[in-house]
Amino acid sequence: MKITLFGVRGSLPTPISKQEQREKTLKILHLAKEEWKKDPKGFSEEEFLNHLPIPLSQDLGGNTTCVLIEGDAGEKVILDMGTGIRVLGNQLAPEAFSGKEMDLHILVSHTHWDHIQGWPFFKPGYSPSVNIHFYSCIPNLEERLERQQHPENFPITFQQMASKKHFHLWKEFESYMLGGLKIIPFGLRHPGSCTGYRIREGNKIFLFCTDVEYREEDREHLLKMKPQIAGADLIIIDAQYSTAEAEKKIGWGHTAVSKAVEFAEMMEIRSVVLTHHEPDHTDHEVSRIILDEARLLKPGGMQVHIAHEGQKFIL
Repeated sequence: MKITLFGVRGSLPTPISKQEQREKTLKILHLAKEEWKKDPKGFSEEEFLNHLPIPLSQDLGGNTTCVLIEGDAGEKVILDMGTGIRVLGNQLAPEAFSGKEMDLHILVSHTHWDHIQGWPFFKPGYSPSVNIHFYSCIPNLEERLERQQHPENFPITFQQMASKKHFHLWKEFESYMLGGLKIIPFGLRHPGSCTGYRIREGNKIFLFCTDVEYREEDREHLLKMKPQIAGADLIIIDAQYSTAEAEKKIGWGHTAVSKAVEFAEMMEIRSVVLTHHEPDHTDHEVSRIILDEARLLKPGGMQVHIAHEGQKFIL
């Protein structure tokens, strides 16, 4: 199972500002100058860039949530349709418009705009040879997507997109198969409701948990779910806020970095990817909060990753 991140921002797309880019560039140039002074003849630009610290080494990206899962048998499963799905669609477009039948599977967590607003810009959605299957626990998902593309909001309606669309209503905690992937949807605490997904292929387990607000009072309830979650190989989880911010935004539906890591430790998960970054946080602020509140290697071997666009995991 291969997992690729195409969008990691929360709430709305957040392109990097010119000022932030300038500050990053100045810091990189300063570090390069210092390294060059140590050994002018042996200085390697490529080697220097390969060892830059976070966040100078990687722009986190400005697109909202979208994740691609590729199964060992070739299954393509997309998690959410934030603005990152446009970039994914551009990659899939040559195959989508080749004239050959193509099957895509989209799992929808919920329909807040930052998780569906990329759909009208998803090129494979306009190909008549593409079969797109939507899966969710939302009874009126098709109606919600049609509303997003009402002529008052968008020039092309949902039905005018030429792909063949199929809707599948799932129930929480029931098990479903998509090729060789076994998927179980489960509810998350979030205004208007949200669905997480447990995806298993062979003996590898992946958890997708955006958007979610984990509070201390949830601990007892979540511990009852531990047999279904414990020991997962990887979790992508909402960590939008610092601890201080989360205390001021109770009920907003998002989790503090420290709580997200605590949850992963409690569930004995091997690797945690912190995502849904706050749009008002620069890359530097996101990295600082995560580095302050979660060490990059936890006791017992659990790894903590700062989610960024293009990041890949293979289970």
